[in-house]
Amino acid sequence: MTSLMIASHGHLASGMQSALQLLTGLGKQVTALDAYVDQGDDRPQIAAFVAQASRPAVIFTDLYGGSVNQDVVRAVGDTPDVFVVSQVNLAVVLAVLLDSEPLDAARLDALIAQSQVRRVTLAATGDGGSTADFFD
Repeated sequence: MTSLMIASHGHLASGMQSALQLLTGLGKQVTALDAYVDQGDDRPQIAAFVAQASRPAVIFTDLYGGSVNQDVVRAVGDTPDVFVVSQVNLAVVLAVLLDSEPLDAARLDALIAQSQVRRVTLAATGDGGSTADFFD
């Protein structure tokens, strides 16, 4: 089983964990790290996850190059089979959590490609757009 962590500024990580629990019942299988919500140092929690996680493992972070992402990258270093994914969204976490294929870098890249952020537009129908077409 792939070990998963979401690390974010504020309560984004625990919010995503809550959504995963609601949607799949598997939210408790994901470690949530809400960074900077108190004055404590969150780096020991990241290091402990890296040391104890089964392999492969994925750590999702919110902002590429942000302080949480930097702390994760430093903790992971060149640890084999621990992947860091930034710009996390619920779709990519769901894809990785629910995937049944063995996880390696190529498989993770494919799951990320399937879970990209998209702008939603309604097809022009002459009536200013219709949600009926969207849900068909």
